[in-house]
This record gives sequence, structure tokens and C-alpha cells, in this order.
Amino acid sequence: MDKNNIGIHKEKAKTLNRYENKQNMSIHIGKVFQEYRLKNNMTQNDVSNCTGLEPRHISQLERGLTKGSIDTLIKLCDAYEITSDVVLFDLLSTKTKEKIEMFDEKFKRLSKRDKETILHLMDYLLSQ
Repeated sequence: MDKNNIGIHKEKAKTLNRYENKQNMSIHIGKVFQEYRLKNNMTQNDVSNCTGLEPRHISQLERGLTKGSIDTLIKLCDAYEITSDVVLFDLLSTKTKEKIEMFDEKFKRLSKRDKETILHLMDYLLSQ
């Protein structure tokens, strides 16, 4: 096999990998949504009534057959009373998850007063 063919095969492998990763993301997100729908004892029709999404669309999302928009993510998170990080956290890189978990663990060890101080400081900085 010459160098051109090797390059073409590597590119095809990368494209296939990206497709598989996107498909895996859709499947993961769908399973999380289905899990929380069931935890809330809701049918797809119940979710449809809450969100305005078609039951067929909800079914396709849960099976990973289609991807939803940010608007869909927000509607479903509102319906299940969860935040988007519950749905997306496992899709982050290991390095990012470790950093988040480290800060979370440190924050949990703070006193109530220190937690409130940090949250007020964050609010102040974000309002600038």
C-alpha cells in the first residue's frame, strides 16, 4: 500500500470514529433522558404534554436515533427537574471530570459560611 492509500484509510478511520462517537453521545443522552423519565413515573405522552415535543420525537431521542437541540435539552431537563450537567457530565473528558470532582469535593468540605462567601463572590464577579 502506498503512502496516499494509507492517508486515505487513516482519514476514513477518523471519520468513522467521529461518527461512532457522535452516535454514542446520542445513545448516552437518550438513555439518561429515559432513566429520568422513568424515575419520574412519566410516560412519553406525559413528557410530550409538559414539553410540547411529539411522543415520537421523545422516543427517537431516548433510543439515540436523533439528536435534540439545546431547546429540547432545556425542555426535557425542566420536565425531569434536572440540570443539563446531569445529562452531559459523563461525556466530558476524564481530565475535565477529575477537575470538576476535585473542586466539588473541596467545596463540600467548606463551612456553610465559607460556601456562602464563595457563592457571593462568584455572583459579584459574574455581574461585572
